[in-house]
Amino acid sequence: MALESLLGSGLSWLSWWDGRLTAATAIVLLPLVLTYALTYLKASWIRNAGNKSAEPPQVPYAVPIVGNTLQFAYDTEGFLTRTLRRFKDVPFTLKVGLEKMYYIPYGEPVQAMFKHRDLSSKPIIIVAMRDQFGMPPEDLAIFERDGSGGNPKPLPGWEHMPPEHRIFHNQHRDLHNFLNGASLDGMTTRFIATYTARLRTTPLVGDEWTELPDLFGFLRNEMFHAACTALVGERIFELCPDFAAQFWDFDRHAITYLRRTPRWMAPQAYAIRDKVLASVKRWRAYAREQVDPADPALADVEYEPVWGARLLRARARMFDDAGASPDGAASMDLGLLWAANANVIPATGWALLNVLLDRDLTERALAEVRECYNKETGAFDVPALCSRPLLNGIYLESLRYSVATTSARNPVTPDFELLGGWKVPRDALMLSISWFGARDRDFWNTGRVLPNGKPEHPVDSFWAERFLEYPDDLASGPVRKPDEAIYRSSASQKPASQKPAQQRKTPQDDKRAKIVNHTAALQGYFFPYGGGPRICPGRHFAKQEMMAAVAVILREFEIELTDPVSTRNAKPDLSSFPTGATTPDRKIPVRIRRRQVNRPW
Repeated sequence: MALESLLGSGLSWLSWWDGRLTAATAIVLLPLVLTYALTYLKASWIRNAGNKSAEPPQVPYAVPIVGNTLQFAYDTEGFLTRTLRRFKDVPFTLKVGLEKMYYIPYGEPVQAMFKHRDLSSKPIIIVAMRDQFGMPPEDLAIFERDGSGGNPKPLPGWEHMPPEHRIFHNQHRDLHNFLNGASLDGMTTRFIATYTARLRTTPLVGDEWTELPDLFGFLRNEMFHAACTALVGERIFELCPDFAAQFWDFDRHAITYLRRTPRWMAPQAYAIRDKVLASVKRWRAYAREQVDPADPALADVEYEPVWGARLLRARARMFDDAGASPDGAASMDLGLLWAANANVIPATGWALLNVLLDRDLTERALAEVRECYNKETGAFDVPALCSRPLLNGIYLESLRYSVATTSARNPVTPDFELLGGWKVPRDALMLSISWFGARDRDFWNTGRVLPNGKPEHPVDSFWAERFLEYPDDLASGPVRKPDEAIYRSSASQKPASQKPAQQRKTPQDDKRAKIVNHTAALQGYFFPYGGGPRICPGRHFAKQEMMAAVAVILREFEIELTDPVSTRNAKPDLSSFPTGATTPDRKIPVRIRRRQVNRPW
């Protein structure tokens, strides 16, 4: 009886406690459920009713104030994939922290955004300078006070702003002026010379087979040294011998800075940023002591070893005129170095990796590379290299496959109207990420349909010929054709007028291929460099650098993958999404040796 009484009392207590717990859970969850239901119904009504005189519909959320912050910050790729599937081509509003962001879907909406001239990149530049590159508040004020826009003609109301304070226009002007023409040619020539010299003298590779633990790590180090030398001169590595290691450690933490993680929660990440900024500042101080950037005798000199390219001297004068501090100028130059290296080098790695994965592709790529090499001068014809069809296809596909860049704009006029009539407030942040349009399986050509019903080259795989049209292959080209019959594997399912396409292309086929890149259809789905008047001004150098880097390393070395099965399964690492080009989710071990005269390339 005592035991039964005790059990009964215990069960009664548990029932009471369970009831209290259920009630407490309901009290906690009910506001979350109601918040999500209300935001979901409101978004559905705005979207379906076509109430386009208002802002784009808000993505539903459950937690007030927090909004979409956690999903956007920590599951960016998955969250936006699901949201784009729900909203399709309708722009939508994100509540991130205490701010609103307006996401512009790929296709026609992002094309329309790029075409607008009443847009600025001011907010995203300020965010990057503040959060990623550690610019002090007094230097951020230089950007914040400039509302004159990026065009030569100031926006209405800003006509009397001193020209030296128009930081956005001045930066855009200098980047455009000194990343084209003779300046561009000189930078590319210096990059190739330095890169080739480093490959020929590296102690890591000899005449006999040597194993390297990671191809990406080797390529990254050599390209970074060559690109920095071409851009900021030869002295930075003399002053800061471990600058490359500092830079890539800093790059590894990019998403930490952009999430605005407090310093006390990530002390190591911020210590790394402090270190790399100190190195840039040390180099700038040394350069000022050695060479006056305003020296009129250097006005037309494209390169000297202290400041490097002419662009850097122009930027130094611009920072002085704008009133920037040494710390602020160091942040801006670190931003330039990051923009010049953090995307192009990983994308080059994917291009080289996929060439090595396919022996047939290796031979075809080498056939084009050989045509562009002058044995008498020992140099590559860069314009010829950049015009070869297959090499262009590899370059473009590496960008499509690996790059996740964020294009951001803000309206500089009130009541800005998006495609379809949606309204966006002045100075609001609009953004679009290149990754999603580049992987739309309904838009991109994925090759023939295999007997198992799957595409031969799905959008999440690398296909070197995706951007090429072959005259005898109706199933070629980047955009999916309306007639599905041409993609079938069986010749009997093809139209009688079509010549059966070859499964393996030859160098002769590649000579007749047409590069398909700049078309109206592609513009809304393929924008690794952004678009419109604010398209990346360094894209020409990036292309020449990528194509030359692959050509030179294939000429100098024989390379074999030591674990081709694991390498073939390598996928983009999305842990830093969407800060630019992705890296593989694993190391790529290879064995490598110098290419000898008796082993033709």
